[in-house]
Amino acid sequence: MWRKLGPLLIFSTAVVGLYASGLHEKIDAQRLQAWVRGAGAWGGVAFVVAYAVLQPLGVRSLLFLVTAPLLWSPAIAFCLSWFGAIAASMVGFFTARFVGRDWAQHRAPARIRKLDAKLAEDGFRTVTLLRLIFYTTPALQLGLGISRVPVRSFVLGTIVGVLPFTLIMTLLGAELSAFFWSLLA
Repeated sequence: MWRKLGPLLIFSTAVVGLYASGLHEKIDAQRLQAWVRGAGAWGGVAFVVAYAVLQPLGVRSLLFLVTAPLLWSPAIAFCLSWFGAIAASMVGFFTARFVGRDWAQHRAPARIRKLDAKLAEDGFRTVTLLRLIFYTTPALQLGLGISRVPVRSFVLGTIVGVLPFTLIMTLLGAELSAFFWSLLA
């Protein structure tokens, strides 16, 4: 068990340490934008990786969705946010699937097992609907991870289900970005 949880604990400790040290307060928007744009494709990769790792740990998706248009054009911001939301969902799902699924499956009441069986049969529609309502809420990802929903249904349902909210928030973020940069000009 420590082999599975060890890296997560080390990473969590590092994040808490950086936050406690106050380094997060030294972030400057213009300097960050210049750094990300100067990094080229690696800036986008860093964004998606940060989204995928930090969102399952409790950092709100909204932070990434609204920040992306500050750094890139709306089209690029949408693609990176969409990939980040999908990647964050995968991290949460597979963490739950490999760490807690067996434990939860053995302790689930009969009523939950019936719902789980239905989810295993028609997972795509259910996952899509849940994503449309709850987006990438970490509790949803963990719940789906311990369920018997097929991986294919989870992935396809997530791809389709997170698309509308990601698009709406990217467009809203683009408007906020234009307003924000007009204040700095």
